[in-house]
Amino acid sequence: MGYTLEIIKTLAEQQKRLNELSAEEKKEFATRLVMDCPPAKLKSFRSVVESARDLNSGEPSLYSLLSEAYEVKNRIYALLDPRNKNPHSLLIGSEFNLDLFNNYRDLASEVLSTIERDIAMRLAETTPEKNRNQVAINVNRAFPDTLFAAKVAQAFVLKRDIDRLLLGSEPYKFFTSRDYNLDSCHEFPKLFAITREKETSIATQLALTTPPDLIGSIARNMQTLVPGHKELAEKVNAAFMLKNNIQLLLGERPEAFFSSRDFSLGLCHEFAPLFSVYLKGHEQSIGEKLSSLEASKLSEICHKLEQINGKAHDQTNPFRLIAEAIKPKQQSMEPQTSSAYSSECQPASSVAENPHLMFQSGLRRRGSEPTAPQPILDYDSDSDAKSDTCFNRMCGLFK
Repeated sequence: MGYTLEIIKTLAEQQKRLNELSAEEKKEFATRLVMDCPPAKLKSFRSVVESARDLNSGEPSLYSLLSEAYEVKNRIYALLDPRNKNPHSLLIGSEFNLDLFNNYRDLASEVLSTIERDIAMRLAETTPEKNRNQVAINVNRAFPDTLFAAKVAQAFVLKRDIDRLLLGSEPYKFFTSRDYNLDSCHEFPKLFAITREKETSIATQLALTTPPDLIGSIARNMQTLVPGHKELAEKVNAAFMLKNNIQLLLGERPEAFFSSRDFSLGLCHEFAPLFSVYLKGHEQSIGEKLSSLEASKLSEICHKLEQINGKAHDQTNPFRLIAEAIKPKQQSMEPQTSSAYSSECQPASSVAENPHLMFQSGLRRRGSEPTAPQPILDYDSDSDAKSDTCFNRMCGLFK
């Protein structure tokens, strides 16, 4: 015999004894019957409640008591039902029945005892910001001084800070907020699902806005912030490292940035906004310092500059401006070739916008060529020519 059928049969057999119970005893009996029903059987338990209609159990009727107790348990589990897209609606407006929860407080507390964290997390995930305050108030009224009410408030605060601070323009304030609690982050990890695919944006803003004295502590907090979500911590560490390495570009030996073991073309592309902010106004100075390098070294850096500056049409890219500021040593030593050399290092967009420049540079080169036969160059001169051509080729990548 099935679970519900057995209960229905027992109620019918014990009708006489049920009639002898006091109102309080009847309520306790109905509460215990609903409380003992396994969650998986809750839906079918409705037939037990309906069967009590036929019992002449006096007032209050067993049917009314079973209906109320069943409704309390059913509403609580409905908050976790994935088919219910708006579980908060059961706790606001006409759907919210304060008297029902107050009359069966012990039943509600026992039902919640194993699922309070899960319900709190789901309410925080799904409740619109405009309704959170009212939901929190009603939960406190229905379940005063309970762990469930405390967890709902805790989850709502964390959700608010994730939305407003961690995903805001100054995400470091998430960690400096007076409500920041690492234990809450560990207790409600699903609330951080909204940060997925936004890791680069969060990391970039952290690198741009975090005060220097907070970088170390925030980097440590990120390591354990969201168990199972290591990508966010990895992106933040990478952004902080790149921010630190950008100081090399601003130093006396900017070439150290390109030769650093931490240099990564991928990170330069991923966190491009860092360069726009920190290198602004320093591009000319960096280019001039790089100009003092030997041709072979400079050609390597020139190639990396071209790789970083993936958008040739972007006239404000700091690496494009650095490349334009580079004037190699050979240029000052050979004034007769400066015009042609300058044309070689022009970015592609400049020539594309004015093809006449290309024609003019060709005429100048041809006009400057001597008509007399040239002497045969020795091996050293040939080597210098190749080195110069190598550099021109690299800088020519910006054409």
